[in-house]
Amino acid sequence: MDVLDTIKLWAGNHYFDLKTRTEAKKLLAKDKHSERDECFGSLLEFGTGGLRGIMGVGTNRINLYTIQMATDGVARIINKKTDVPNTSGVVIGYDSRHRSFEFAQMSSQVLAAHGIPVFLFRKIVPTPLVSCEILRRKAIAGIIITASHNPPEYNGFKVYWENGGMIVPPEDNMIIEEVRNISRIDEIPTVNFKKALHEGKVVWIDNQADKYYLKIVKELSLGERENNNKLGVVYTPLHGTGGRLVPNLLRQQGFKKVKVVAKQMLPDGDFSTVASPNPEEINSFAMAQANACPDDDLILANDPDGDRLGVMVRDSENNWQWLSGNQIGVLILDFVIYTLKLQNRFPQNGVVISTIVTSPLVSKMANENGLNAIEVLTGFKWIRQAALRFEKEQGWQFFFGMEESHGFLMGNHSGDKDGIWASMAFAEMYAALKCNKLTPIDRLNQIYQHYGVHLDTLETQTYEGKKGMANIQKIMRDLRRSPPEKVAGQLVVKITDYLENKIVCGNKTSQGPGLPLSNVIALQLEDNSRITVRPSGTEPKIKYYFNLHGNNHELLSKQLISIQSDFFKE
Repeated sequence: MDVLDTIKLWAGNHYFDLKTRTEAKKLLAKDKHSERDECFGSLLEFGTGGLRGIMGVGTNRINLYTIQMATDGVARIINKKTDVPNTSGVVIGYDSRHRSFEFAQMSSQVLAAHGIPVFLFRKIVPTPLVSCEILRRKAIAGIIITASHNPPEYNGFKVYWENGGMIVPPEDNMIIEEVRNISRIDEIPTVNFKKALHEGKVVWIDNQADKYYLKIVKELSLGERENNNKLGVVYTPLHGTGGRLVPNLLRQQGFKKVKVVAKQMLPDGDFSTVASPNPEEINSFAMAQANACPDDDLILANDPDGDRLGVMVRDSENNWQWLSGNQIGVLILDFVIYTLKLQNRFPQNGVVISTIVTSPLVSKMANENGLNAIEVLTGFKWIRQAALRFEKEQGWQFFFGMEESHGFLMGNHSGDKDGIWASMAFAEMYAALKCNKLTPIDRLNQIYQHYGVHLDTLETQTYEGKKGMANIQKIMRDLRRSPPEKVAGQLVVKITDYLENKIVCGNKTSQGPGLPLSNVIALQLEDNSRITVRPSGTEPKIKYYFNLHGNNHELLSKQLISIQSDFFKE
């Protein structure tokens, strides 16, 4: 069925709601060619964060019907799986975005119609709690309705398997193939939601999940209660789900000086008090800073689905400093290493897993402290897969995982990054430093003195729509075909192409790192500086990661400016 035929179906079939039919009819006008192509020209595809897109009418938008199609694809794959004994049903959670509960209901109705039991959270819920509940219930899969930190017009559909981690190939492609085979949306089986509840095909999840999660996470605590009660903490969930757990968790761990940003504790799909609900951006901390008092030491912020953590800390002059995801992860890892050694609980075969765009400092710290260090593709799903694989094949114990985009995990309670646990871990680390009259900035400088100064930054370029996506692909093709020979006067001594799985050093080409193929290119300069380029898997952006290290921060800052200026001059 071509695009026009599909639009006519959506415009004329009374299976679709009136608003959808009306919007589809508008797209039939002659002057709506580009809009037709944007909305109906393709199907949403799984990226690093699942299906994610702008809400609206069409097969390339997030709406009730694309959620229905995606869930039908998931249900078909589940019913084909025969290698997951002793599992039970699908856990479904959702965040505070517009229509999230409605989409979760639709997923429940489709799964129930396929004879698959559903466990549905009654209230909005952080992603790590959903992953934890999948593991607790030994569920066959999980679905989370969220677009993480994307702008308000977005929503999304994440799929998890029984290991608590997001799906990876080939399952994601298998689901999309099932979706492609759907000829009529109005023929997808569904059951009445109230009837499914009455018949026990859909079961509510209430506070028992929270209690279990908090119990497990508190067992990961490495702090001292007498230290914790001296730290002043300001917390914001940025109108999302983290407020369900973080304040209670901190108070239970002895943090007596916890205040919340009241306006941002309210779930709000418009995220009306922030320019962007993204703790990776300093602007998202504006209201928290305004609510902070002079004796507050720390601001913690989660993204709307609670799997990321952003922080601001006081420096030695009592000024607020925002920390990058790399800096947060390095500080937490340092705290975990130091504390477990002090307590004689340091593992003999631990593994730290980071991504190919995360600061090299993470692997350096792991190796120097007797831990194995592994790098995987971007996306926490790959960290989970690697943790399970190396546990099975090498007998290694998962110690710590992180990605530079503010995602961190310790322990096996979740198969995804956990901004709730990370909030506790960072606060405990800061409290311990404060008792030694140090700030996190002081400790970072000590780490740099020991391992060398590392400067890690990210630059992004946004290209909206299908034309934008084509432009991003062109940028990647051009870089692949004609990589620079020099950047800022330095020779490019090594090119790693993760899409073609090859490494080029001068005139020699060798096999690449053997990771799943991905559209990523990394350039290494003479001084071991690294530039990595990749399209975002969740937003219409191309991302440029710069990783530099040396002995002097001021010199590195000047070098970064020179490298970026030369690299972007075209």
